[in-house]
Amino acid sequence: YKQGRYRADKKELLDRLKMLREEAQQEGIGIRLHLGTEIFYRAGLEEKLMRQELGTLNDTDFLLVEFSPFEEYLYIRNAMEELLGMGYCPVAAHVERYQCLVKDATRAAQLRDMGCRIQVNTGSITGENGLGARHFVWKLLKRELVDYLGTDAHNTKTRRPAMRRCAELLYKKCSREYAQELLFENAARELFQ
Repeated sequence: YKQGRYRADKKELLDRLKMLREEAQQEGIGIRLHLGTEIFYRAGLEEKLMRQELGTLNDTDFLLVEFSPFEEYLYIRNAMEELLGMGYCPVAAHVERYQCLVKDATRAAQLRDMGCRIQVNTGSITGENGLGARHFVWKLLKRELVDYLGTDAHNTKTRRPAMRRCAELLYKKCSREYAQELLFENAARELFQ
């Protein structure tokens, strides 16, 4: 969801989800699909959330929140505090894009300490999003500050999912327990109960 750009309402999204589930079943694709929205944060968003106009991740209290890559850390922190105060568990989407966090990785730890979750893209783990993103993400992974993985797959040509290569790297460079949490357990426990 991004005001003025991507604004499908909840009913439209539910209709699309139903259609996609039916198509997957007809094709014999054994996958469970859930509704979720990545929400681009901007002032006034809280009002839309109070009116339940925006979707959370699988109707949980978890909210996937995106910021501008050039946003100031204070703005991000204050926004996350506001969402936490409303009873949500905000998930900072693809934190490797936020220059204020890349410059100071302790800020990602501060967000976690507040109660936020951290999500990174698989392409940043594998190096597809550049060496700077890869270096930063691995710094977070070594400190076990990442909670969720996302593919950010917009299509199958230029932004394909990179899950297999990502999983191989996680099992190779992280503890088996942490790799399992990132690949399976965190989302299953918190988002898809």
